[in-house]
Amino acid sequence: MTTNASKQYNGIILLTGYLQRLYVMEEVLVKVGEPSSSERFHKVKDYLDQIYAIIPVFEETKSLTTEQLQLLQSITGHTEELMSTYFRQLPMSFNQKLAIVGSSLFAEQQVNAGIIRLGEIFNVEVNRDFHQRVKFYQDRTKIINYLVHVLHKKEQPEEQMLKPIEMWFNDVMRNREHILNDMKHIGTMIGF
Repeated sequence: MTTNASKQYNGIILLTGYLQRLYVMEEVLVKVGEPSSSERFHKVKDYLDQIYAIIPVFEETKSLTTEQLQLLQSITGHTEELMSTYFRQLPMSFNQKLAIVGSSLFAEQQVNAGIIRLGEIFNVEVNRDFHQRVKFYQDRTKIINYLVHVLHKKEQPEEQMLKPIEMWFNDVMRNREHILNDMKHIGTMIGF
């Protein structure tokens, strides 16, 4: 049961990572003055809220009800649809690249934290890399937060803070297919 439950928990973590990616993308776009979708933002927020209501119960019971499984399956389907338009047509403006990079980093940070939590809940040893990545993500998300804050205030960011965005954006784009294909594993992990 624990193995199955830990696999389900991992699937839920992955799903919340994709939703976090979509949520942060819309949030950054709004703050830096790029076109965004309020409807998309609120849908994603609602999906996250529904999953966050399931997680603490699951952590206690280590099982999902039929209704929770159906809800997670529905949210996964909607998330796949939303992710199909996540990557915009090239070329992208700096602000659009910042939204892709920021949303990717915050999503990866959330998944990393979720995997560490999985280890605690299921008493499973988690690779040291996950613990070492905490600072890595904190440092990078600080840069994203700084840039979004400064651009939101319509100020000019420090030049050295702009430099890593293009490199990080290229990394995300190189992993584009992997990012989209990973979603296909969520259903199997959760069990639908």
